[in-house]
Amino acid sequence: MLLPDRNTIDRLLRHYRAQERTVLDRPCDLSARRRFEDTAYTLCVLMGERTAREAADAAERYVAGGSPAPRQALEGLPGA
Repeated sequence: MLLPDRNTIDRLLRHYRAQERTVLDRPCDLSARRRFEDTAYTLCVLMGERTAREAADAAERYVAGGSPAPRQALEGLPGA
Protein backbone atom coordinates (compact mmCIF):
# COMPACT_ATOMS: atom_id res chain seq x y z
CA MET A 1 0.00 0.00 0.00
CA LEU A 2 1.41 3.39 -0.98
CA LEU A 3 1.36 5.93 1.82
CA PRO A 4 1.30 9.70 1.39
CA ASP A 5 4.19 11.84 2.60
CA ARG A 6 3.63 12.78 6.27
CA ASN A 7 4.90 16.33 5.74
CA THR A 8 2.49 16.84 2.86
CA ILE A 9 -0.42 15.52 4.93
CA ASP A 10 0.59 17.67 7.90
CA ARG A 11 0.72 20.79 5.72
CA LEU A 12 -2.59 19.94 4.05
CA LEU A 13 -4.25 19.25 7.42
CA ARG A 14 -3.09 22.62 8.79
CA HIS A 15 -4.40 24.29 5.63
CA TYR A 16 -7.72 22.44 6.02
CA ARG A 17 -8.07 23.57 9.65
CA ALA A 18 -7.32 27.21 8.77
CA GLN A 19 -9.86 27.15 5.95
CA GLU A 20 -12.39 25.49 8.24
CA ARG A 21 -12.07 28.40 10.68
CA THR A 22 -12.46 30.88 7.81
CA VAL A 23 -15.64 29.19 6.58
CA LEU A 24 -17.06 29.15 10.10
CA ASP A 25 -16.24 32.84 10.53
CA ARG A 26 -17.58 33.82 7.09
CA PRO A 27 -20.21 31.25 6.05
CA CYS A 28 -21.49 33.38 3.15
CA ASP A 29 -18.05 33.71 1.50
CA LEU A 30 -18.48 31.35 -1.45
CA SER A 31 -14.86 31.53 -2.61
CA ALA A 32 -13.62 30.55 0.88
CA ARG A 33 -16.13 27.69 0.94
CA ARG A 34 -14.99 26.51 -2.50
CA ARG A 35 -11.31 26.52 -1.43
CA PHE A 36 -12.23 24.63 1.74
CA GLU A 37 -14.17 22.01 -0.24
CA ASP A 38 -11.26 21.59 -2.67
CA THR A 39 -8.86 21.05 0.22
CA ALA A 40 -11.29 18.64 1.88
CA TYR A 41 -11.58 16.65 -1.35
CA THR A 42 -7.79 16.42 -1.67
CA LEU A 43 -7.53 15.25 1.93
CA CYS A 44 -10.20 12.61 1.27
CA VAL A 45 -8.35 11.30 -1.78
CA LEU A 46 -4.95 11.18 -0.09
CA MET A 47 -6.30 9.52 3.06
CA GLY A 48 -8.67 7.15 1.23
CA GLU A 49 -11.74 8.31 3.14
CA ARG A 50 -15.23 9.24 1.94
CA THR A 51 -15.92 12.26 4.14
CA ALA A 52 -13.83 15.25 5.14
CA ARG A 53 -14.35 14.48 8.84
CA GLU A 54 -13.06 10.92 8.41
CA ALA A 55 -10.16 12.17 6.28
CA ALA A 56 -9.17 14.79 8.85
CA ASP A 57 -9.31 12.20 11.65
CA ALA A 58 -7.21 9.76 9.60
CA ALA A 59 -4.74 12.53 8.76
CA GLU A 60 -4.37 13.45 12.43
CA ARG A 61 -3.66 9.82 13.32
CA TYR A 62 -1.20 9.48 10.44
CA VAL A 63 0.71 12.67 11.26
CA ALA A 64 0.92 11.55 14.90
CA GLY A 65 2.74 8.42 13.73
CA GLY A 66 -0.16 6.02 13.40
CA SER A 67 -1.72 4.25 10.46
CA PRO A 68 -3.48 6.42 7.85
CA ALA A 69 -6.67 4.33 8.04
CA PRO A 70 -8.49 2.82 11.01
CA ARG A 71 -7.96 -0.91 11.38
CA GLN A 72 -11.62 -1.76 10.74
CA ALA A 73 -11.41 -0.03 7.35
CA LEU A 74 -8.52 -2.34 6.39
CA GLU A 75 -10.18 -5.57 7.47
CA GLY A 76 -11.17 -7.79 4.62
CA LEU A 77 -8.59 -6.36 2.24
CA PRO A 78 -5.98 -8.74 0.86
CA GLY A 79 -2.88 -8.70 3.05
CA ALA A 80 -4.56 -6.84 5.92
